[in-house]
Amino acid sequence: MVVMDFSKEDVLLLQRHVSNIDKNIYVIYNLPPEVIAVLFAYVSRNPASFRENLLKLIKSQDLDFNELAKVYVEKGFDYAEAKEKAKKFHEKWVVGYGHSSIAEHAVASIAVEDVSILASKAIEDCRIASYTEKSTRYQIFERNRFYKPPNVVHSQVGEVYQKTCESLFDLYHEMIPKLIEYMKETYPKEDGMSDAFYESISKARACDVARYVLPVSTLTNLAITINARSLERMITKLLSHPLSEMQEIGKEIKTEVSKIIPTLVKYTEPNLYLIETNRLMKGFLNGLGLELVEDGKMIERKNKVALVSFDKEAENKIIASIIYKYSNKSYDSVLEYVKRMKKEEKEKIFDEFMKRMGKHDPPMRELEHVYYTFDILLDYGAFRDIQRHRICTQTTQELTPENGYEIPKEIIAIGYEKRFKEAMENAKEAFEKIAKYFPKEAQYVLPLAFRTRTLFTMNLREIYHFVKLRSSKEGHASYRKIAWEMYNEVKRIHPILAKYIRVDFSEGPAR
Repeated sequence: MVVMDFSKEDVLLLQRHVSNIDKNIYVIYNLPPEVIAVLFAYVSRNPASFRENLLKLIKSQDLDFNELAKVYVEKGFDYAEAKEKAKKFHEKWVVGYGHSSIAEHAVASIAVEDVSILASKAIEDCRIASYTEKSTRYQIFERNRFYKPPNVVHSQVGEVYQKTCESLFDLYHEMIPKLIEYMKETYPKEDGMSDAFYESISKARACDVARYVLPVSTLTNLAITINARSLERMITKLLSHPLSEMQEIGKEIKTEVSKIIPTLVKYTEPNLYLIETNRLMKGFLNGLGLELVEDGKMIERKNKVALVSFDKEAENKIIASIIYKYSNKSYDSVLEYVKRMKKEEKEKIFDEFMKRMGKHDPPMRELEHVYYTFDILLDYGAFRDIQRHRICTQTTQELTPENGYEIPKEIIAIGYEKRFKEAMENAKEAFEKIAKYFPKEAQYVLPLAFRTRTLFTMNLREIYHFVKLRSSKEGHASYRKIAWEMYNEVKRIHPILAKYIRVDFSEGPAR
């Protein structure tokens, strides 16, 4: 990270609220929840560190921060006696008796800076937590700020790794001003729009396209709010990850959190079940000689989204769950009754249940009783966005060049198609060279344009949320297409259930 030269006064202020002054990972504490929420909101659009933004908040006149902080310092973590009693309590009930649910009431706010995009996805794979991450839309990533795996950069392929990532950043920075100019020519300023806002949306539109050439080694920042029970699981998964970057992040998080809630993460260690299973499964499957082919050819699909599994009784089950809620009958008897109903009767019940749902209302939980599984082929940039839907069950493959890459039409329009393809092919060649020695680390050189596969299993209620959010005109073009295809698949097989999904097919650029 870039170490800031803080004044003595700033250091004294920061030491009351952060677990260290000079590391990339630190816990933020002794602050009101409202202040932490504001601080973490900065990360998406502001390139400054969490410490810098915290100082800005402390010194601002927007709220009586000093008075708020004083209360929390005097009545919060600084009570040594209370901390000691809490430690003994947790040692007895959480560690001694296994009441791990108690740990859910202890919450940590963690700042994580200068980790790779690849690592951010490993961190965010922990389902029960809240994250805010540096945006590829609203920020221009600094030149050559990428993760450098020590074992790779000090090897015979170190120069290949370094030059590949540097050349991708060169292309990224070269394209941005040309893309901004293109966006302004294509989408002139609307009447009544301020110059400042127009400049910002033109830049955002350009960054949405330029991000395709960023390697997944690109350094990013993210904010985490998580309870201690989930945090323990996160640390264990990171310590058990095959890549050393994730292992180091796990160690750093454990070290910093231990300063605040030492008992609740005390026993986190690498998990041999995770380590050995992930290490051996690929070789085991290869040893079985499995042929993943059909009639001598690999199964390929034209669509990026394939509905590979779904509940064929979904409509009956949803209608039955609705009736069940408002009756005192058993589910089996209700389901049998629904099966004898006419289609029009079922649709009438569903309409009555859904028709009052307002623009900002989520559907009720009865829609969670059926599931759909989608095999999704998408560029890694889009995966970076939709992976945040952690209510889904996700199984994601490692990033490789085998599935090819996306070429945004805007890059072709500005005359960079050849340069873009050359950059992708160079990255692919670098991946293949590095993979001979470091098969896991080779992922770092691949740009966000390269496609990966992920398997999403979602209940119907989550599909309603996903399609509404990700099909929005404000969304990125890449994942909007995924939302459209998901909607079309559900509508194709279950038109009654898809009837109230809010999907936005409007054309035009995001704002």
